[in-house]
Amino acid sequence: MRIRHFLTLLATSFSLLLLSGCKQYYLSVCQEWVDDRYLASTNVSTPDPRQDHPPIGQMLILDWRVPADILKKKPEIVLDLVLWDYTTREIKIPLKRRMDFATYRLFNEEYEKSGGILTYKARIITEDGSVFREWKHQLWVNLITVKDEPLSGNDSGETLEQ
Repeated sequence: MRIRHFLTLLATSFSLLLLSGCKQYYLSVCQEWVDDRYLASTNVSTPDPRQDHPPIGQMLILDWRVPADILKKKPEIVLDLVLWDYTTREIKIPLKRRMDFATYRLFNEEYEKSGGILTYKARIITEDGSVFREWKHQLWVNLITVKDEPLSGNDSGETLEQ
């Protein structure tokens, strides 16, 4: 009887320990590289016309879970991207369900032209502008753009002396 009681207590404690470490609400982003190995036909050796010209690029998979009260505030995911050609993009994804996923694809010509995704940041933002959750790529920084303007009022090309 003691062993049974001990095992029940141990199982209950273990379950509580596992549940306390889980985040109930979250936003996560996973980056995937896409090439011919991404096609299922490559892995199972079946005929596929896409094998002749397989997709190439990157894909971001966004996964979230939000509470019902946040869903009432008309949230959206704002995905900020910095590409390798130093252009930026902002993608907005409205949240219709408490728990769901979405994908952003950068494939083929668009991928080759930009060089791919350098870094990204995703935020769940409610209609009042507050941020509920945020996910940043480990290399995320706000891109600083500089216009081609002279740094001083000296446009004559003369060297300034100190």
